[in-house]
Amino acid sequence: MIVLSLAKSIEFLENLCKYKFDYHYYDLHNDFDCESVSLKDNVLFINFKQEANGKSLSLIFTDVEVKGFDFFNVSDSKILTIDNVYRGKVEIDGELKEFLGEKGYFFLEFYEGQRLEFWAKCVGIEKSNTSAKE
Repeated sequence: MIVLSLAKSIEFLENLCKYKFDYHYYDLHNDFDCESVSLKDNVLFINFKQEANGKSLSLIFTDVEVKGFDFFNVSDSKILTIDNVYRGKVEIDGELKEFLGEKGYFFLEFYEGQRLEFWAKCVGIEKSNTSAKE
């Protein structure tokens, strides 16, 4: 099941790494490891696994338009630690913009230095029904 929130409903600079979706609190920075990032049909998937119990979930953004990114290999790690995900502002033609129509501007940063900037309409969590230990 996917629980989505509209970009316009998310407070400016609120860190989505520690966020409540559908009455459940998620700490993606401390409790989960990022295993992969993918973009399919304008939907961005940031896929996580919880080391403690092997459960998986995805942070999902819809109607995504990527504006910039820096991704590189980290030789001493197979996973990434998400550091910040927040809705912010970007400069367009000398003006700071928070929204472009229904889309908000998002910043995603990893502890290891990788980053991604993009417009998105909605953000949500999709929980996997299985875990590696089940």
